[in-house]
Amino acid sequence: MADQNSFQFGVEIELLLGSRKKAHANWKSLAKDLSKRLLKAGIANHVNEGNEKTQENYLEWSIVQEVTIPSQPAKNLFGLELVSPVYPIYAYWAADLATIFNALHASFTLVASPHCSTHVHISGAPAALSGPELAALAKAVLYYEPALDQLVPPGRRSSTAYWCQSNRVNPSLCSLANLADCLAVIDAAAASSGAGNVRPVVEAMNLFPAASAYGRAHGKKQDFVRGKVYKWDFTGMLPPHGRGTVEFRQAPGSLIADDATAWITLTAAFVMGAMAVGPQLSGVGGGGGASLEDLWALLTGGAQALGWDGLGAVEGLFAHSG
Repeated sequence: MADQNSFQFGVEIELLLGSRKKAHANWKSLAKDLSKRLLKAGIANHVNEGNEKTQENYLEWSIVQEVTIPSQPAKNLFGLELVSPVYPIYAYWAADLATIFNALHASFTLVASPHCSTHVHISGAPAALSGPELAALAKAVLYYEPALDQLVPPGRRSSTAYWCQSNRVNPSLCSLANLADCLAVIDAAAASSGAGNVRPVVEAMNLFPAASAYGRAHGKKQDFVRGKVYKWDFTGMLPPHGRGTVEFRQAPGSLIADDATAWITLTAAFVMGAMAVGPQLSGVGGGGGASLEDLWALLTGGAQALGWDGLGAVEGLFAHSG
């Protein structure tokens, strides 16, 4: 990645919450209450009832319904997602997260749920990640997967976790028992990518089987790209509808500001570190992949390249790993 090319990101924070002060008949009522309290705290936001993906919806925080989180109306609990605006990686975003979670805890009960997650979308700025940079990231994702697994709850490690499966179970890689062979597939995909064409790398990481229940239901005759079921979703890099982002989907739900801050910091440092380390991974990986110590070194290097003084809240993830 060129020295002048930094990052911008967005975060989606899934929550199961209920008001401490009043009962709500439905999700919409709770969302309007939350919106009002965030506005009072100084956080510009709106309720995005239709979960529209238009550019205007990313100019400020938005509140959307999250149907994958089972609501419990009898307990006054509803699932929703807070979607951030696009932030430069060097901006004031950590202060905004602190303000948001202070407002949440002042007026609402946040319930831990295995259905909740924290998704971080990241892109190059001002230039998008190139094909070689995307391949470097893809190889780092595969090589460092065992270490990243140790930072998340068990339910977000297994390939049976539908919404954050290992990228190695996709049809491009699932028949390969050796990590080195998987990395070779990424190298081959990068080599076959023309100028500005990253599709071969995306397909190597995010194919989904036509024979799956989803594929059959949608009439698919051949394997197809579908990123929202894998730990890392590269499909945002594909035109015409992609926004030039890669999404880290494995992180669990965030109940405090430090949780969300840690996952954003980790994602940015990981991507930056991968730019330097990824190209060197060709031909390695005959064993089980990276250790926690290897991952820490990658993240430290990424943080230094970003000009950060340490990794902050990420240290807490390592302190509770295992």
